[in-house]
Amino acid sequence: MRKYDGLVAHNEFGDTNALSLKIPTALHHAYQNKILLQCETICFVALMQAAYPGTLLHSAMPVYGDLVVGKALARGLQLSRDQLAEASLEDVRTMFAEPYLWSQRWLAEFRSDPDETFMVALFADHCHKLFSAYAAGIENTMPK
Repeated sequence: MRKYDGLVAHNEFGDTNALSLKIPTALHHAYQNKILLQCETICFVALMQAAYPGTLLHSAMPVYGDLVVGKALARGLQLSRDQLAEASLEDVRTMFAEPYLWSQRWLAEFRSDPDETFMVALFADHCHKLFSAYAAGIENTMPK
């Protein structure tokens, strides 16, 4: 699906990466897997917002969901498209409602210093910007 390729697969995820977040080298691969799934779910929610009934994107939404479910399965995560949709919506809702706490929980498995506030805030801001970029990218390329 071109939306996935353009928004998620070929995204460098900005300048907020494992090195900039000071994640130990041994955890970089786990971070990359988790941030990829995070980008997929953020993009899914942005797509859901734009894919209201009557739009061409409405039929693309389940295709994107199935694509992400398949990619998640290949990475060892079993879930249905409905579970993905529910989890994605809840995650993004929490990301906006409680950005600092959400970011702190998200990064917890990669960080040994829970008092490191700058990186937590940086990551929350980065994920908000990703959502805005995905939403704008979808809106700007949506067939009219």
